[in-house]
Amino acid sequence: MISFVESILVRQLKQSKNVNGGTTIGRGIFVKISKLHKRMISVGTDLTKSTTTWQQARPWHTEEGLSNLAKDNARTMSDLFKGKKVAVFGIPAPFTGVCTNAHYPPYKALADDFKKKGVDSIICYSVACPYAHFNWAKGMGNNFSKISFLADVDATFAKEFKLDRDYSAVSLGVRAERFSMFVDDGIVKSFQEVKDASKDAEVLLGQVE
Repeated sequence: MISFVESILVRQLKQSKNVNGGTTIGRGIFVKISKLHKRMISVGTDLTKSTTTWQQARPWHTEEGLSNLAKDNARTMSDLFKGKKVAVFGIPAPFTGVCTNAHYPPYKALADDFKKKGVDSIICYSVACPYAHFNWAKGMGNNFSKISFLADVDATFAKEFKLDRDYSAVSLGVRAERFSMFVDDGIVKSFQEVKDASKDAEVLLGQVE
């Protein structure tokens, strides 16, 4: 039984083109891909020039003085990347198999190693609801002082950089491709589409300068 289409992507099964502009990946699972999907994010891209924002993952606040409004929880690209060294790993969806069991755990284990190499923050990005993203992180015992969780609620960032994918075949709708990148002072120093989620943290750590 396939828990998530990404488990098949990780195994890199044989692909066959579909006339509807997508790709059929093993067992008839269909992933619709943008015609310009190969653009992604180029090394040298200045992310601070993007006007998109990410939402801070958070619980639903009921206490007075704490806001659930999007505008109060928006983080600009400059907020996140200007003057910092940042490691970002992007996952398709919270609570899914590969993301939970293979992609996140190595980042948790290597968080201190990233810090020793001068990384100011590690970000787990996803096209997701910020409340689901938070509770997924909480359920995995995440230390939010070591790994931050940010949500691209309407996939604006994913679409800007052609990272968006249609995972409707597994009832997830539009999400983002699995990826990781190292960003220094807003400039992308390395970027990759992740095929082996379990090895991604080690790969990205090796790219930190």
